[in-house]
Amino acid sequence: MLVLSGCGKKAADIQAQSGELEKAFPGVASVAPAPAGQARTVGDARAFVAAALSASRSNDYVTAVLMLQRATASPGVTPEQVAALQAARKGVVAELMTRADRGDESAKAALGRIGDAH
Repeated sequence: MLVLSGCGKKAADIQAQSGELEKAFPGVASVAPAPAGQARTVGDARAFVAAALSASRSNDYVTAVLMLQRATASPGVTPEQVAALQAARKGVVAELMTRADRGDESAKAALGRIGDAH
């Protein structure tokens, strides 16, 4: 599940979006995550989703967002899966923006790294 520490509605929204990802990609829990440093940008969407979920559990939100983007670009992803991926990415980025607005330097740095990756 994509879970950001903190409180309130945002964390609950991100948890719900993680659940939607798991519904959109059945069996993702049994898939080996794609390596975060993987050079290629296209592959098995479920491996990228597994990597995103794993990264979020270790509070590596930059990798989580990047893996969600790679999953979106993977062949065979359905429109429903794209919607779940985009919602999850949007939720993580929104939470990072909220934290950055409150002065969280690590959130500011994470947003910078996400922006640089585009």
